[in-house]
Amino acid sequence: MFLLKVLSSGSSRSVMLKRNIVGSVIAKGISIAISLVLVPMTLGYLTPEIYGIWLTLSSIMHWLTFFDIGFTQGLKNKLAEALALEDYERGKSLVSTTYVMMFFIFVPLGCLLCLCVPLIDWTELLNVENIYHTDITRTLYILIWAFCLQMIVNVLSTVIMAHQKVALSSFFLVIGNLLSLIVVYMLTHYCESSLLLLACSVSFLPIIVLLVAGVFLYKDLFKKVKPSFSSYNKCYVHELFGLGYRFFLIQLQFIVLFQTTNFIISNISGPGDVTIYNISYKYLNVAMMIFSIIMAPLWPAFTDAYAKKDYSWMRSIYMKMSKIFCIIAVTIVILVVISPFVYKLWIGDKIEMPLMMTVVVGIYMVVNMWDSLQVNIINGIGKLKIQIYVTTVGLLLHLPLSYILGRYFGCYGVLLSMILIVSLYSIIMTIQARKLLEQKASGIWAE
Repeated sequence: MFLLKVLSSGSSRSVMLKRNIVGSVIAKGISIAISLVLVPMTLGYLTPEIYGIWLTLSSIMHWLTFFDIGFTQGLKNKLAEALALEDYERGKSLVSTTYVMMFFIFVPLGCLLCLCVPLIDWTELLNVENIYHTDITRTLYILIWAFCLQMIVNVLSTVIMAHQKVALSSFFLVIGNLLSLIVVYMLTHYCESSLLLLACSVSFLPIIVLLVAGVFLYKDLFKKVKPSFSSYNKCYVHELFGLGYRFFLIQLQFIVLFQTTNFIISNISGPGDVTIYNISYKYLNVAMMIFSIIMAPLWPAFTDAYAKKDYSWMRSIYMKMSKIFCIIAVTIVILVVISPFVYKLWIGDKIEMPLMMTVVVGIYMVVNMWDSLQVNIINGIGKLKIQIYVTTVGLLLHLPLSYILGRYFGCYGVLLSMILIVSLYSIIMTIQARKLLEQKASGIWAE
């Protein structure tokens, strides 16, 4: 009864925000549990080296996400604004235009990347034995088309978030992950070790779930913005790109800073360290994901609040989120301290986990969480110019800094580069977020 009372109190926006958070916590909690179970299960199915190859290949495919040129991120803001003003005709055109553009971006891109795969010596690039060449090549073909298709169907997730129903989107992710877990479990019992089979089971099932969900949601809950080719409007391409290209530049930085980590570590010290880094990351990511879950509804909620000039609500939520950040940060410290015991229970003696890796990853996560809070608020408001400048600096610095520090500190140097750059982001983004919320932003801070 008390929980129901809390969830029902406050403004309609606050009620929706709290219900989204609770629903997302439940959904993502299940996803985290599935992810944790998948690690020892996949390690049992693959050798540590092949598992490291899998992690590196899948992270490379995540680089494709920036080729949406920010359309989906621009859609999130523009559609949320249209819904706040009840302009459903405009919303329908925005959604339809985004689907068309995503199709014409990613289908040709998939063909182009498949043509490029044979031209690269992947075994040398990933610092692995030549016997893995065929498996790596075939797996890359699968991953390319899986991620290209996912970028198209993921427009539905953006539409759901723009409607401030983030929890609903999270439950579709749970279903996809659960199906992947079931298939991987069957692979471990009935099939020999295979990168190709693992790639198919993990990559395509979430896509199928979103395709099925889209059929039902656009017939009922989102029928007012149901996409159709006749609703495509080339005028909205410029509108989406006008905001979207800024998100594109920010996404490009995200790819270089975060998604190249596995690749750089593999290149510097081998795929074995990629496995160690990812296990540490997955372990501490339990706390970071909780914070991300709570933050997820903020973006569309702040877009709605900013469109209605509700600054007092935004300031109140920012203060509450700052307190939640402190709690999660302390939780990460505790997780680092007890990590040797947890690793023993979780993965046993399959791999040796140095404490230093967990400490360094923990420091990075705390800094990144604070930066993410500022960025979610700023993105929701849509004032991105200074973020572009700052992330461009990070884009230029990370690769050379990682290799310089990696020469002296190995894989820890790569993580140190990430910590230094994200710390820079955090300082500047905090200044901008507070200026915006206090209505004191001017010049570049308000652009």
